[in-house]
Amino acid sequence: MISLFGEAAAFTAALCWASSSMIFSNIGGKAGAQTVNRGRLACSIFCLTILHWILQGQPWPNAITWEQLGWLSLSSVLGLVIGDAMLFQAFVLIGARLSMLLMSTVPIMGAVLAWVLFDETLRPIEITGIACGVGGVLIVILGKKGRPIGLEGRNYAIGILFGFGGAVGQVANLITAKYALIDGYSALSATWIRTLVAVIAMWGLAIILGRVRRTVTACIAPDVGKWLLLGALIGPAIGVWLSMLAVQNANVGIASTLMALPPVILIVYEGLILRKPVGIQAVIGTCLAFGGVTLLFMP
Repeated sequence: MISLFGEAAAFTAALCWASSSMIFSNIGGKAGAQTVNRGRLACSIFCLTILHWILQGQPWPNAITWEQLGWLSLSSVLGLVIGDAMLFQAFVLIGARLSMLLMSTVPIMGAVLAWVLFDETLRPIEITGIACGVGGVLIVILGKKGRPIGLEGRNYAIGILFGFGGAVGQVANLITAKYALIDGYSALSATWIRTLVAVIAMWGLAIILGRVRRTVTACIAPDVGKWLLLGALIGPAIGVWLSMLAVQNANVGIASTLMALPPVILIVYEGLILRKPVGIQAVIGTCLAFGGVTLLFMP
């Protein structure tokens, strides 16, 4: 039952991230990617403080060991700061399709590291589900063939390295967070701490670079602020909290596979809601991925 709860949390986190990604992509063109990134972290710590106050009875955690704080800080730096920065750079250099293709290796790396570090075991049906989930994501992402126009040689290699760096950062984020959650520490408190560390790091960098006023001005614009707050609540706040619940209550390999589904969910959204043509390859990949998700939920 605990494992099922963790898997449900992971899948819901994927839904949250798919929704927030649509919001952030819409406002990113108006305010700038890095500005939105800093703004969403600031909004998310605000949302998390309110959630923590309602659910835990106090606005912030007050019971944590230095060891747990160290693991959560490391998780935040590796995942929310370095990993996300490398992923965004990969988006610029090689585009979203190839970047997400490289990020889809996260479940494989996560499962291997969890096997090595936590002695987690996967049943044959779960291994099959992971394979189907990853395979479906790959089929969807590879729907458009070829590299971005004009991208060759050294720049392409650097972009690939940044993409892998983003994937490694995500895996390191999950693994290090699990060390802090292994004794049943509150996932919401862990999310609050990780987000605060990222806020301090990202806004500290903005202060050094002299970009605080520009960021605040862009984020409070009428056509940006309300959507930024909504996206932060859905994605970095609720989504990340659910991801911590997933890591705490399910195998890392299964949880990371379910949390890798946002690109597939977005394909379904475009095809069924927006009525955009997605192609037979995307349909096959979507069916295969959700078939894998079904296998993960089977007893």
